[in-house]
Amino acid sequence: MKLSPVVRFMTNSSLRALSQIYIEGPLLRKLATKKEYPLCLEIGCGRGIGARIISEQFGAEKVIATDIDPEQIERAKRSLSPALKASVEFKVEDAMAIDEPDSKFDAVFSFGVIHHTENWRKTIKEVSRVLKPDGEFFFMELLKAITSNSLFARISQYPGGGEFGLKEFENALAAEGLEITGLRHIAGIVALGAARKKR
Repeated sequence: MKLSPVVRFMTNSSLRALSQIYIEGPLLRKLATKKEYPLCLEIGCGRGIGARIISEQFGAEKVIATDIDPEQIERAKRSLSPALKASVEFKVEDAMAIDEPDSKFDAVFSFGVIHHTENWRKTIKEVSRVLKPDGEFFFMELLKAITSNSLFARISQYPGGGEFGLKEFENALAAEGLEITGLRHIAGIVALGAARKKR
């Protein structure tokens, strides 16, 4: 789904960028089991910070960065340095219907995107489908404890289909052959972790 004006502002803010670069990226990197991930996919690339993190912190040679919102794609294209532009390809794409072949990517990343979708289980199914066996899924997601809060829901206008608790999320990953290899549960409202696709 496209972001509400409030969420778009937060997503494109400097504070969000700093959180991704200095907190989320390094925490996820610590959960990684491999030194490099040559070919990566990012769902919901926003202003392009995630693509930068994937390239610089995860050793990606190529990143395909997707977003359902063409305006965000254009913003992301403008944000990258010339050196990174050569290794990042941007696509307008729905995370619930990823236009990529099965078993293509070494890693898939979601920096707080799955809870934006109308059907989060379908998104996880797609993530698993495009991952290679032994490929890894890195995620940071807001949980139902915050997304179902009435004030938060009014401000964010998130779809109800994007709400899940930690156990629900873990079970959905397992159902799609994604085994959690590392997880941090922060204040009951954020899940940050990594999962490997079983062979």
